[in-house]
Amino acid sequence: MSKNLSEAENATLGAVGGWVDVTLLQATNYWKNAAQQGLTKFETDPRILYRGYFANCLNNASCVMLQFAGTGLIQKLIVRGEDRSLTKGEQIAAAFSSGYLTGFICGPIELAMIQQQRKGGSLGATAANLIAGGPSTVMRGTFGICLREGIYCGGFLGLMPVLRGTIQESFPDSIGRTEDSARFAAALLGGPLCSMLSHPPDTFKSCMQGDIERTKFGTMKETYAVLVKERGIASLWAGAPWCIFRQLCAMMIFDKCATQLSQTLFPHRYK
Repeated sequence: MSKNLSEAENATLGAVGGWVDVTLLQATNYWKNAAQQGLTKFETDPRILYRGYFANCLNNASCVMLQFAGTGLIQKLIVRGEDRSLTKGEQIAAAFSSGYLTGFICGPIELAMIQQQRKGGSLGATAANLIAGGPSTVMRGTFGICLREGIYCGGFLGLMPVLRGTIQESFPDSIGRTEDSARFAAALLGGPLCSMLSHPPDTFKSCMQGDIERTKFGTMKETYAVLVKERGIASLWAGAPWCIFRQLCAMMIFDKCATQLSQTLFPHRYK
């Protein structure tokens, strides 16, 4: 992702990164969602773990694609044509804003994925059932996903490059010697932080989207009350280890796409 690339070029990088993320880490997403919803069985059957794979590919690839493109566009709006680098705060703010806005698009897609994971069935049949429930069903849990995506995108497209650059400047003879070693160190620092901050709204979202009938979980406030009453405040971070692991890996994947895949695919932008 770069302000030097066009929106279509940034979107291409995001789509590739999103697809790689889901293909490698779909199982961790299932285990995270199951823990958040209080499902006790630890599933190992790939046919179940990868249930909803295509919906998740559509969700993640399109969401990350829009986040890459949106962050690049917002960065261009910030500099207003000036030939200058963004400040660290501007980098993070641009990424957070882009992530938050994409939540309105990927929320309904993720709802379809979670419903497939819970109930099975084809993507088409699941989508038809959700649409029949009206806007309140289709947009269920969307505010939670907007917060999650804002923090998440602010991490991998904002905080991650800031930390990587700082590490390379501060420790050029050790962990900052190569871009990959600095990237790994930055992910170890930024991944858990962003995961812990984004996990509570993600937990609300998963519970609400897994219960579209509102049998147990109603509004976000009601969902919070039910979770704390039944499982304690720690339940807001249920499944956090899976989330931390996935976000750590995803941060490295997306940063690799933004810094190195971009130069491979679009070398003319870096001359």
